[in-house]
Amino acid sequence: MFEYIRGMINSFGEDYIVVDNNDIGYKIFTSLGTITTVKGRQDKVTVYTQQVVREDDISIYGFYSREELKMFQLLTTVTGVGAKVALGILSSISIGNLAGMIISEDITGLTKAQGVGKKTAQRIILELKDKIDHKVAVIEPTLIPTKLVLGDGNDEVTNALMALGYTKSEAVSAVQEVEYGSSGVEDMIRRALKVLAKP
Repeated sequence: MFEYIRGMINSFGEDYIVVDNNDIGYKIFTSLGTITTVKGRQDKVTVYTQQVVREDDISIYGFYSREELKMFQLLTTVTGVGAKVALGILSSISIGNLAGMIISEDITGLTKAQGVGKKTAQRIILELKDKIDHKVAVIEPTLIPTKLVLGDGNDEVTNALMALGYTKSEAVSAVQEVEYGSSGVEDMIRRALKVLAKP
């Protein structure tokens, strides 16, 4: 229904942003990458969207880039992969790495994403391998998260928590508490939010 929505960022949630367009606040479910990209912006942003209609719900999903939206659309064509699972994948793995994992048939890498088991990873590879743009693929060795092997992932999580209104010291403290054993950025944010919610 909507090709894109352009407006000011009004607020953030764990997996959504609210875009103010002509005095209407559009709640748009999105990835951590998009949230991180648009947080703090003081000018209008363009979010490329897709409306998802189910029997009991009508939602808008959107992303800062057309490429991320296209990957979302591809993922949701896979049997058993709904919009929420696709969003979890995109929040855990960058587009380039995700394309690389699919092309190189990296089942182990895909199962690191939130909500993706071995069978789902196999279906993603089987159904999307011939549809992925090889030009965007980044093929890397599978990362095994002992101390969340994400490099800058801790900073990404800290920034996301700060965008949700927590101070830097609160965010850093929560990240340090949950960094061991987390299975990805999205999982780490969920665990950190639980820590921060404790009285």
